[in-house]
Amino acid sequence: MKKEHSHNHTDALKDNGLKITKNRLEVLDVIGHSDSPLSAEEIFSKLPTNSCDRATLFRTLKQFTEHNLVEMLDFSEGFHRYGMHCEEHHHHHVICTGCKKIEPVPFCVPKEYELSLKRRGYSNIQHKMEFFGLCSSCT
Repeated sequence: MKKEHSHNHTDALKDNGLKITKNRLEVLDVIGHSDSPLSAEEIFSKLPTNSCDRATLFRTLKQFTEHNLVEMLDFSEGFHRYGMHCEEHHHHHVICTGCKKIEPVPFCVPKEYELSLKRRGYSNIQHKMEFFGLCSSCT
């Protein structure tokens, strides 16, 4: 049985002027179906056998981050992780320093912080906030 790719992923590629290929759809499917951000190696291991080589995967991830389809995250692990970019659902993460489990955090910095910076003349304001600690299974 042929696996159907997400219609949204096809549209996302089209909307960003990227050619729709089987490899690109498979990478988006892997990232889109993950509950937490994945490393490139984790993505590679979840792709169908002989889907693409590592060099193609890294080029694809670079294109996806440049087009804001995927966000590249740095949790100070010595490598990047990748998750779906979502304008409406901005979130942060908590990372267990024991088992490396990653979970979204259900809050963000207050909007007043951004407004204060805008009043000081800043524009295009962005922020990152990640938490590190031991989960209940590791304590």
